Amino acid sequence: MWESAHLDAGSDKPAIDDNKIKLYNMRFCPFAERTVLVLLAKKVPFEVVNIDLKKKPDWFVESTFGKVPVILHKGKIIPESLITSDYLDEVYPEPKLHPSDPLQKALDRVVVEKQSQMMKYLYPIFAKVPGRVVTNEEKVEHFKNLVEHLKTFEVELASRGTTYLGGDEPCMADYMIWPYFERIEALPILLGELGQSFVLSSN
Repeated sequence: MWESAHLDAGSDKPAIDDNKIKLYNMRFCPFAERTVLVLLAKKVPFEVVNIDLKKKPDWFVESTFGKVPVILHKGKIIPESLITSDYLDEVYPEPKLHPSDPLQKALDRVVVEKQSQMMKYLYPIFAKVPGRVVTNEEKVEHFKNLVEHLKTFEVELASRGTTYLGGDEPCMADYMIWPYFERIEALPILLGELGQSFVLSSN
């Protein structure tokens, strides 16, 4: 299902089964990946419909915010990665990904918001910025800033004294930030010779 073609403008709207979750996805979107990770963690059966975000189908734009992820469940449209993930954690309670303590849940969400800021450094490195060309020197500087930002996560994890934010097993916060970390590892591969400047130390 992951390899299915991305539907674009002019594509017919796929049939909907109200008894099964359908996920509007884009294979390389870190936000959609959040929802995918939650679905997989909970072993929830679901169908994937990949959407071409550069040439979006009219029916997709008309019924959503024009972004992924979106899940369709029981005849309802639920957008946004954090909203869909929270919804799934309530509807499919095993394994529970959010902590039961409201304070810890709030603190975990603070970590997610803080680590989401790394996209402002990552995006100019591997994506085209509309209206301008990002030089190699700027990309290297963005990477240096990214490394400094990552130190805040190391401090947070060290303060918990655990393998994951959730303890011995990943929790919701871990799944929400993993797509960013995953893309850091891809930088040396995506950027060729320049990418060798973006190899993180294992120390």
